[in-house]
Formats: sequence, structure tokens, C-alpha cells
Amino acid sequence: MLRWRTYHVELTFRKFLQGFVMQRYTPDVARRPTMSLADRPAEQVRECDERLSRAFALLGKRWSGVILGLLLQGPARFAVLARTIPGISERMLSDRLAELSTAGLVARTVLDGPPLGVVYELTESGRALGPGLLKLGEWADEYMAPKPGRSPRLRARIGR
Repeated sequence: MLRWRTYHVELTFRKFLQGFVMQRYTPDVARRPTMSLADRPAEQVRECDERLSRAFALLGKRWSGVILGLLLQGPARFAVLARTIPGISERMLSDRLAELSTAGLVARTVLDGPPLGVVYELTESGRALGPGLLKLGEWADEYMAPKPGRSPRLRARIGR
């Protein structure tokens, strides 16, 4: 008796699925007409600014803005950057610095002698981002909620 019920349930479910699939995918199913964006008066077609797309493709990557913000304060060694940015791995930092260097925003200088070291600093085009990054920070202070547990030293530095 139990085997017959299981078979009956499976057969009923299969028939249901076949009917659903046939109803959904037959070509004679009427489709509702759609309007193009040009026909909708409230929705005008707009173009994306290619300059912003290129800028955010580079600067929108995680850690890029933080690295540039730290280098705005002056040149820094790799180890100092790695210690200063909480949560970033050395590999990620190295990758981001290489990308920023390839883009011409960061200059890399290898120091001779023991101990060997690498110093990173902003190029002229990197320093030109400074006012925009500072304005972005002001915007974040005004319109974004602060994270709980912000360090008192950081609060004192930004005046909150």
C-alpha cells in the first residue's frame, strides 16, 4: 500500500511539472507587450560617464582609498603601511600598491643597504587626488553613521 502511494504521488508530481513546463515554455503563450525606455517619458536614457567609471574601477577597489589617504600624510615604508591598515594582508597591500603604481599614482623607491626597504609616496597625479579624498572624508563624517567602538585617538583627531 505504501509503495503504491509513493508511486502515485511521484506520478502526480511529474504530471504537474510537465504541465507547468509545457505551459511556461510553449511558443504560443501570449507575452505582454513591453515599452522601450525611449517611449517612457519619466525615464530618459542617460549615459554613464566613462571618466567616473575608469576612476572608480581603480579607486573603488578595497583598500585603495585607504592607502592613498595614508600616503597623503607623506611617504611611508611598506611595513608601516601594513601595520597602520588593520585587516589588510601583506599580499593584498602589495597588490594594491602595484596597481596604484602602474596607474601612476604611487612611486616606489627601493632603499639600499641593510636593512633593505621600500618607500612609497604619491606622485603628482596621486597628490592631485588629495582634495577630492579629503572632501569624500568630510562627506562620510556628515552623512554616514560612525562605526561603534571608534578609537578615542581617532575621534580626537577628527574633532568628534
